[in-house]
Amino acid sequence: MCFILYQGYSQRNLVTVDASVQRYIGTVSELDRSKFFVIHSAPFANKPIHKSFYEEYNVTPSGRGFYGPGIDAKKIKGEVGVYPIAKEIKGKKIKPVRRFVATEHPKNLYKEGVDIEGLSNWAVQYFKNMDDDNRPHWYEPMNEPFVHAKDFYEEKDWDPVAELRVKTEMSKMYRDIAAKIHAEPTLKNIKVIGYGAAWPSFELKDFDNWKTNMGLFLDIAGDEMDAISYHLYDGVNQAGQNNKRQGSNNEAIMDMIETYSFNRWGYIKPHAITEYGGIVKNEFTLVSNMQSIRAQNAMIFGLFDREDRLELSIPFNTDEASWHITKQNNFLPYKAVLWRPENMGVPKSEISGWVYTNRIHFYDLWKDVKGKRVFVTTSNPDIQVQAFTEEKQLYIALNNLADQPQKIDFRLEGVEESVQSIYVKSLTVFEDDLPRYYETTVPSIPNEFFLDTAETIVLAYTLKKPIDFSRKVIETRHYSKEFLVPIEAHKKIGYVFNNVKPNNLVAASLRMSIGRSHDLSKRPIINLNGTIVDVPFNWKGYDQANRKKFFGAIDIPVPIDLIKEKNNVYISFPDSGGHLSTLILDVKIQNE
Repeated sequence: MCFILYQGYSQRNLVTVDASVQRYIGTVSELDRSKFFVIHSAPFANKPIHKSFYEEYNVTPSGRGFYGPGIDAKKIKGEVGVYPIAKEIKGKKIKPVRRFVATEHPKNLYKEGVDIEGLSNWAVQYFKNMDDDNRPHWYEPMNEPFVHAKDFYEEKDWDPVAELRVKTEMSKMYRDIAAKIHAEPTLKNIKVIGYGAAWPSFELKDFDNWKTNMGLFLDIAGDEMDAISYHLYDGVNQAGQNNKRQGSNNEAIMDMIETYSFNRWGYIKPHAITEYGGIVKNEFTLVSNMQSIRAQNAMIFGLFDREDRLELSIPFNTDEASWHITKQNNFLPYKAVLWRPENMGVPKSEISGWVYTNRIHFYDLWKDVKGKRVFVTTSNPDIQVQAFTEEKQLYIALNNLADQPQKIDFRLEGVEESVQSIYVKSLTVFEDDLPRYYETTVPSIPNEFFLDTAETIVLAYTLKKPIDFSRKVIETRHYSKEFLVPIEAHKKIGYVFNNVKPNNLVAASLRMSIGRSHDLSKRPIINLNGTIVDVPFNWKGYDQANRKKFFGAIDIPVPIDLIKEKNNVYISFPDSGGHLSTLILDVKIQNE
């Protein structure tokens, strides 16, 4: 956060925070920190460094661990697909669970031709018999299984027929395991989620990647899933192209899953983001270890906006991962660790102690943020903003998605005479240097300041009295029945949005997600209820030029006086190619 203006920079980015207005995402206003602020580690370790972390940084003892019925059976019987005879436990008492995700490597649970019924029965008995302290709230049968499908058939790698055969059987396995768990009354507290997708590049091969992966899974197993799980990464996760998902690409992925969900079930099955962040392939260094936080800060702003339909999200920040400190790995830490040896590069037996990596600044930045949402607006989709209030505190967070510093025209309304002090936290993640993190008290925030590239700030205002909201703004979504529509030049694509409440609107927008070649238009002609609306040139995040195709969501503000109870939208592009994956109508309604 820079109070010295950059010479020659004139773009105006208006950010407004109206502290007199309470913001709702659907029916949710209060920030549930347990959905956002965790680490990727099972919460069983009774280590002092873990306990002190949870307490000091207001982090929920939750996360994700690799164990389950597959690896347990394999240890007992010596091979995959053979299951012990479990002792039948009688009784109708509902088994308690702990708040974390249990998952497994595919090789420990699956083989082609697996006895699905035998496995499902064993999974039920396994979870019934296990110690109450170890039973997970969420069970994700396999981690990133589809990218490992090639490991389970005899044909050449990536054979399309064999890939489809294995993925189909895996999906049936998920379905049947979930059905058996759901049918067991004592396991009522366990939620089954899947499929733990590593590579949601749905647009590839003209969206065949959707049809043969997430679409295939949801068609087969979706009815039994309690939440839909997948991973969001900048970089290359296991396979595929180098992505920068933060911004419009993330939004398009999640909108596609939501629209499919609404059309199939009539409601949104929640998202379970069981890993997210940024991937760096190089050996551990203090600089490379920090790169994931750049992505995590960018992504968490979008996740906040889906809290009402989000089961959980886990930033991929691991514990000390001491398993990785081996001679083969030059005794260096795992790339995603939150703790590292204070004397790196030595065998585990010689480690003198553990210290935080710079990833701790993610938790430094966010540890105090809580409370009810406050209404915010931003004129530039690259400037993300969130605000919350609790008692006499007002927290305002901003993040810069753009590749250049951005000048902010800042407006805070509703608390002008109530501010006692302002505390600033700022984190900037550089690509080729250690991060810059600072905390400081300032007398005031200027009306204009700059956000650096990859900078996130949290402003904590201490007020003379708690905020007394005078109004509410409720944000709701309307999904269309049309899904994954091919684009043909000058051919109108029609959408209908019914049962919209046109009174007391504050704002409205169309969220258009498209997947097409970079040389094709992203600015179609859009007709809403007989009026042409302007399509912006900008969207959240970068231009995606390094990806094979553009796949992103573009927010299109529309005049609120055009919105009716029944809305007809027609969209036509000047050129053929690609798909319009989803169109969603977002409206904001004011209540006194």
